[in-house]
Amino acid sequence: YICLLFIRKNMKLEKNLDNLKQIAPLVQYAFGKNNDLLHDDNFMSRYDHSDGYGFFNDKKLTSYIMVNKFKSEVFGHHVPMAGIGYVASYPEYRGQGHISKLMKEILKDLHDQDIPFTNLAPFSESFYRHYGFSNSIYQKEYRFSGSALRAFKLPRTGHVIRGKWNDLMVQNGVIQLYERQLHTDDERNTVIRQAWWWNRMDSYYHNRNIAVYIDADGRPISYLIYRIHGNVFLADELYSITAKGLICLLGFMGSHAGAIKEFRMILPEHSLIGELFPEQNQLHISLHPYMMSRIIDFAIMVTYMKPLQEGTFNVEVISDDQCPWNIGVWQITNQAGQVSCKQIEDGLVDYSGPITAWTQVFLGRLSMRDAVKLGLITDYRIKKLDFKKGDVSFYDYF
Repeated sequence: YICLLFIRKNMKLEKNLDNLKQIAPLVQYAFGKNNDLLHDDNFMSRYDHSDGYGFFNDKKLTSYIMVNKFKSEVFGHHVPMAGIGYVASYPEYRGQGHISKLMKEILKDLHDQDIPFTNLAPFSESFYRHYGFSNSIYQKEYRFSGSALRAFKLPRTGHVIRGKWNDLMVQNGVIQLYERQLHTDDERNTVIRQAWWWNRMDSYYHNRNIAVYIDADGRPISYLIYRIHGNVFLADELYSITAKGLICLLGFMGSHAGAIKEFRMILPEHSLIGELFPEQNQLHISLHPYMMSRIIDFAIMVTYMKPLQEGTFNVEVISDDQCPWNIGVWQITNQAGQVSCKQIEDGLVDYSGPITAWTQVFLGRLSMRDAVKLGLITDYRIKKLDFKKGDVSFYDYF
């Protein structure tokens, strides 16, 4: 008898200087960075809070993926989430399946760590669909000239404070408003930002300014994070708890109109701020795919969802190449707002689809009805099932 022993090769990298000295030049080359990442505080802060996976060829690191672990707000739950980034290979080693091997190990490790889903910003959507990712988060972009802001004025009551992230008054106002929205239970897949991540975001985007509108009672009502590049005003984040707060910050933007040729605002997909403009034909509005998501553990993710109907439903995951533990029929029970999920062997199936389609329904913008109409989900019975969609109010880049 011949016994063949197959040993799974561990591609998770140890945190040591030798590995870092190979990771940095690979990322530099793959992403066209001109600076030495070993001395780049932005890169190192993310590296220090990451797990790394790499593939070696003759002791040379040829492919690499970085994984950062966050908590994400999912309908009132603080859910562990992994942000995948810096997916890199040297060009002479591409197409050899190294990234596929790394991705498969990452997904298995995250599953073992009870991290039920992951997000990434794709360089190619079709590439990541091979690994079970689906489009889930979109951005709405507004472009307009200063003339579109003529109707908006600076506030007559309260005041706007302007400064940098290291200004504690500004920082506290932003964090209060950000966390207020996270406590609404309406967020579908929004990062709960830790201090190190806030600080990295500030240093990653050079020359960011922040304006916070404070009302007459001294309460922060709205904030704007923006950059000015030449004669272009870039609003990276705009959030308000009242309509007046939005109007006041639009007035603040309008006060720059004399020196600015173009204004750009990047806002959530559900933003309706265009309705406040008296001449909407001056706005150029476009929608862009931003992040992709991937359900790693279907049974866990179901329990964080908000079904709109009470009862028991049988749903099927018909395919998942990287996470085969998701395949099968799952019985979802929703009673008095409590959702449970268990795998069953027998039972009539109400809905079925691949993991990519379930990701679009749970973490993306598709309703069950839309997914069925598009042929992504198949319905077999007359039971009605749909899920609360929620919003993604803030954007983060991994």
